[in-house]
Amino acid sequence: MGHKVRIGALAFCAIGLVTVGAHAQYVYTRGPNHVNMSGTRCRAAFGDEQDELTHSVQRTSVRFDASAPVFIVCPITRRATAYYGDSVSSSMATEVTATGMKAEVKDYHTGESVRCTPFAQSIGGSIVWGTSRYACSTAGGCASAPAGSYMTPAGEFNTLSWSNPFTSQTSVQWGLACTMPASSIIGSYEATVSAN
Repeated sequence: MGHKVRIGALAFCAIGLVTVGAHAQYVYTRGPNHVNMSGTRCRAAFGDEQDELTHSVQRTSVRFDASAPVFIVCPITRRATAYYGDSVSSSMATEVTATGMKAEVKDYHTGESVRCTPFAQSIGGSIVWGTSRYACSTAGGCASAPAGSYMTPAGEFNTLSWSNPFTSQTSVQWGLACTMPASSIIGSYEATVSAN
C-alpha cells in the first residue's frame, strides 16, 4: 500500500512539472492586486547610514539624533523572476504594470520634510522614476516641500500616493526611494498591480 502512495505522488509531481515547464509561468489576467509591504523592508541606500535606522514591527524609524536625512530604498516584491502569461502561448510577459503606489509616513522633524519617489526597473535594467511627493497636511502628499515647520499630527500617518506613477511603464520590480529626516517613520507601503 505504501508503494502505491509513493508511485502516485511521483506521477503527480511529474505531471505538474510537464504542465508548468522549466520556468514558473502564471496566467495574469485578474486584477488589480495590491502588493503590500512592511516598512521594515526599507534599507539605507548607503551602508554607513544603516545604523541611523531602527526596524520594529511594521515600520522603520530614523533615529531622533540623526545628523542628516537618510536616503532609504523600499523594494516592492513581485513574483521573483516568474513569467506572467499562458504557458502554451509565445506572448508570456515578465513585466507587469503598477497603476498605483502609496506609502504611510510620519514626519516629526521641523526643519526637513519626508520625500518619497517611486521607481520601476525594466527587465533590461533601466530605471524609470515617478514624481516625488512630500509629507504635508494634504491627503496624498504635496508636490513640493511644505512651507514652515510642518510635522505629522501625533498618532497619525501621512499618506503619500501616486496614480499611474510611471505612465503605464511595465516593469519587473518597483519600489520607493525616500529621503527621511531625523525622527521620521515609514510604515506600510504598496503597489497596485493591474493585469496586462
